Amino acid sequence: MPDYIGYRPHRYTLILSRGAAFTQRFETSNTLLSEGTTSWIDIYNTDDELLTTWNATTISPNGVEYQIDPDHTEVIGSRARASYNLYLNYPGTRLPYCWFRGPILREH
Repeated sequence: MPDYIGYRPHRYTLILSRGAAFTQRFETSNTLLSEGTTSWIDIYNTDDELLTTWNATTISPNGVEYQIDPDHTEVIGSRARASYNLYLNYPGTRLPYCWFRGPILREH
């Protein structure tokens, strides 16, 4: 029996490179995403204050894609100890579901 109750989001480090866009596709394995599903990434600083939100660029039945312009990734400085939560919201529920979370690492 697990030592926790509830869903534990997948934990991965999000890598950002200076001057580069953030491009990533997250694919579903067993469940198709319904039409009207939304997704976004909230970026937090070390004080757990929201720095910015990135909305998904494309959502298909098989996954979520992000293409975030470098102007929007530069909000996270090279010395910042930032973290992220990637959410899904299925139509009609209005209950965000945290799918991925973890630290942000900036590489130069």
